[in-house]
Amino acid sequence: MHLPTKADINVYDSPDEQSASDHFFGKTLVQVEILFRESSEYYQEDLMWMGPVAFSFYLKAAINYLRSHDSAGDYHLIDCLYEIAVFRFDQEGFALAINGVKEMVDYVIADYQKFQVNTEIYGDLLKKYKSLKNRLTPIG
Repeated sequence: MHLPTKADINVYDSPDEQSASDHFFGKTLVQVEILFRESSEYYQEDLMWMGPVAFSFYLKAAINYLRSHDSAGDYHLIDCLYEIAVFRFDQEGFALAINGVKEMVDYVIADYQKFQVNTEIYGDLLKKYKSLKNRLTPIG
């Protein structure tokens, strides 16, 4: 797949999409994975607001980061990615990212302990991910 265009990232020209475009436009998956390694808290929000084509593409960079040793203890990101998936679930174009979302969900469930989730702050994220997996099963 080719890199997403500016129009793929910034569909409605909202300030959030403009910010996502500023951060991600022209960047490869490796370059975006590096951004997540540097500050996943800062860049995760861009995934919520970018267009569906760009989300489907750049979600893979977040998954690659999750699979790395560098993400150990990054419970904030898995909370945010859960919220992003739920937010985007009913939006147009979600089907483009369904395989990536399923991959992310399966990985988080399988390696949940790696992220050292503070349940006092985030509650039972594992239960939320399992519930999301059940919602995704009939799709795609």
